[in-house]
Amino acid sequence: MKRRYYYMDLLNILATFAVVMLHSSSFAFSNAAGWHWDLAVSLQVLFIFAVPIFFMISGANILDYRTRETTSVFFRKRLKRIAVPFLMWSIVWFLYFNHYDWHHSLLKLNTYNIFIYKFLHGNVQPIFWFFYVIIGFYLSAPVLTKIFNVENKRTIEYLILLNVIIVALIGYYYQLRQQPALAFESALSIGSAGSIGIFSIGWYLQHFSIGKYKKYLYIFGIFSVICMVALTIHLSHVCDQYQSNVYSIWGVFGLAWSTTIFYAFKDKFTDWQPSQKVQKIISEMASASLGVYVIHYFMIDHIDRYHLIEINSIKHMIIVPLVVWGCSIVITILIKKIPFLRRAV
Repeated sequence: MKRRYYYMDLLNILATFAVVMLHSSSFAFSNAAGWHWDLAVSLQVLFIFAVPIFFMISGANILDYRTRETTSVFFRKRLKRIAVPFLMWSIVWFLYFNHYDWHHSLLKLNTYNIFIYKFLHGNVQPIFWFFYVIIGFYLSAPVLTKIFNVENKRTIEYLILLNVIIVALIGYYYQLRQQPALAFESALSIGSAGSIGIFSIGWYLQHFSIGKYKKYLYIFGIFSVICMVALTIHLSHVCDQYQSNVYSIWGVFGLAWSTTIFYAFKDKFTDWQPSQKVQKIISEMASASLGVYVIHYFMIDHIDRYHLIEINSIKHMIIVPLVVWGCSIVITILIKKIPFLRRAV
């Protein structure tokens, strides 16, 4: 039986909360001024590790799947876990937005063509971009698992280094300059795929210690947060347009900050064995992460759509995410108890 690392459950819970924090501090995108906007920018930067943490956890767990199960079993389990909820909630979100914003007749065939087009292009619910990346990773896993084993440490380090250079440094530079990517990136399709670096780092940190280098990671992680906040505020005013690409998860600063968060939990809680009661609570909260991801934005959208709380208020940025996150966990746990709906979350 595979050992359960509770630090991953803690990271899962934290990443889920971070997602809600990001969507509750969208005032940052208004490119306003004043300390409320500065706070929103800071929250965006601080919690940008949300999805990268999910990717790192997936990399740490899935790239070893052959030691536990066959590829056919792996695909069946992941189909139930991700593909079914993805399709179901995409339909729900399409109906929701169609009711409030799009107003396509459900009696016309073209409406369903519109859904298919939006679904295939990631336009039903933009925050669902996570699903497209993770499903692509799952489909690639049978090939990647042939590479990812401890005997291939140097090869994995080369892949991570290549990704950091091509994506996190060079790609990030051109992204900040708002210029096209380098022409040869497409020829380095594995090394230049932004997500592969994040998945790889999760696997690497799970299997190897960085020893004396960890203090440099912590220092650079904190430095990265400061740089991202300062650069975002500065460039947004200079360009007169919000520069969210400064804290891109594919850039060197966003990647470093996400890696720092992951490693800090791994470093402190690898051998942590909580009591049975705490284990149950943590496991249940961690298992609700997918449900929170697909449900939470209904509440935030409702609050914003009807202007129930001002988007630039402290309440919206601090109190709302706490309430929405807690409610989303409770709703998800309740749904899991309903036989015909439990697979939806």
